[in-house]
Amino acid sequence: MLNFFKPPISIKKWIGMASLLLFFWIFVLTFFYAPSLIRSIFLKDFYLDKLESEQAIMYVNPQMSKEERKTILLLYQKSRLRIDSLFGSTKSKPSILIGNTYEVMQLFGTSTSQNQLQGQTGMTHLTPFGAYIVLSPEGTNIDVLSHELCHAELMERLGWQNRRKKIPVWFDEGLAMLVDKRFEYWTVLQQDWRNLINLEKNYTDSSYYSASSDSLFVSSFSLKNITTTEQFFTENSQMHYFLAQEEVARWYTKNQKKGLLELINNLKENSFEESY
Repeated sequence: MLNFFKPPISIKKWIGMASLLLFFWIFVLTFFYAPSLIRSIFLKDFYLDKLESEQAIMYVNPQMSKEERKTILLLYQKSRLRIDSLFGSTKSKPSILIGNTYEVMQLFGTSTSQNQLQGQTGMTHLTPFGAYIVLSPEGTNIDVLSHELCHAELMERLGWQNRRKKIPVWFDEGLAMLVDKRFEYWTVLQQDWRNLINLEKNYTDSSYYSASSDSLFVSSFSLKNITTTEQFFTENSQMHYFLAQEEVARWYTKNQKKGLLELINNLKENSFEESY
């Protein structure tokens, strides 16, 4: 006689099958909504050549010459020195995908046309599986690579979940700008910022600014308004980069390497506002 109270498949098998099905659908949905991310994680070995290096996991397009590959390895070593100077050491080991044509960026970074890729330099996929840095020909330089490595290093030290939940975008980008010397002086933006502060001071109670007349938290371009990706990367993103760099540079000058490491350690238990 059949035992109707005993399932034909054990609970463990049901859980296993359900987990596999869930993973499958997550993979399918991610592929449709973020195909470049899926390719970066799972398909880079099929498209690109892996460079032999103990310090880094680097991939280049097969057409890249031996001389160009040697230059890439040297570039990473120089960029890593900037991360060492900021954090004290380099703990992250992201996958770095580099091309001397725009195909690598198109496949693994931004799935847009070749014409639209002109001017794009680099990007980083930050995932629970690790960081995946993608550089275009225009981004294959020490500034862009150092910038992207900084994002990877912060995630490595904090953990993917903590970084995603606790770090405002302005701090992440501002920290990366400390090792990115492309816009070190920001002459025009600096003047725009000073003009903005002076303009607001004319229409606002001066006592509100008594603590710090240049505070980046009291402007209409406030750091509080650029905490998320959607808020930061807008038509005003250049100004946002400047504000982020200005604030984080001020903070790092005061707190230095020791303060940064203490902040990261405190963020594992506390909120960003409490730690900062």
